[in-house]
Amino acid sequence: MEWSEIQTRDSIYLNLGGGDNCHPKKEFENYISVDIDPPGESYSVKHDLTKPIPLPDNSVERIHSEDFLEHIDQNSIVSLLGECFRILKPDAFMRIGVPDYNNPKDRVYMLQQNDPRYPLHVTFMNYNLLKGLIERSPFSEYKFYQYWQEDSFYNEPIDYTKGRVLRTPDNHPRNTRKGIIKKTVRFFSDFIFKVKRNFKQTKLEMVVRKGHPYHVTSVVVDLWKGNSD
Repeated sequence: MEWSEIQTRDSIYLNLGGGDNCHPKKEFENYISVDIDPPGESYSVKHDLTKPIPLPDNSVERIHSEDFLEHIDQNSIVSLLGECFRILKPDAFMRIGVPDYNNPKDRVYMLQQNDPRYPLHVTFMNYNLLKGLIERSPFSEYKFYQYWQEDSFYNEPIDYTKGRVLRTPDNHPRNTRKGIIKKTVRFFSDFIFKVKRNFKQTKLEMVVRKGHPYHVTSVVVDLWKGNSD
């Protein structure tokens, strides 16, 4: 897909850094994936999102982005948020989901500013950092739904019909174990962990283990352009 073709559409829905999460994939209907390495589907466009987005002001209905912003530096994130604000129509919104490095099991990587599991991550997101980046952008209306703050997980219901976020307690398969075999594996894995901890494990250590509700979490936020009128 070319940007000139996208501009002719009546309604434009963009998924930034979306990979193959685009139309006609379930829960991404009508979305066009904007990616440096697009999958080749007809609903995708190749673009470096550290560069301006070649769309007119006030032309986009909705923007979605999950698991992308952590791949670019903080200044580039602020610039991209400015571009998103520019191209969104009045009263339109953007949904962001990024890995929450304040999750107790991931916090060490945030402190080290290095995650060998995901070497392409350059910005180690958490609530305070993302909120600060948003406040450097033109967006003034936003709402956070999920994030870790110290050792507490803030969790408000999310309307996923307005944009699916996989890395949440609701949706990620590593946050639960279904079926007798997987539940049995989790039981023995947890038991071995408890033995190693001499049965002095904390509740927090348990809820972030694989197969438990908060193993995989994100910072999730919606941002609105608002109506200048």
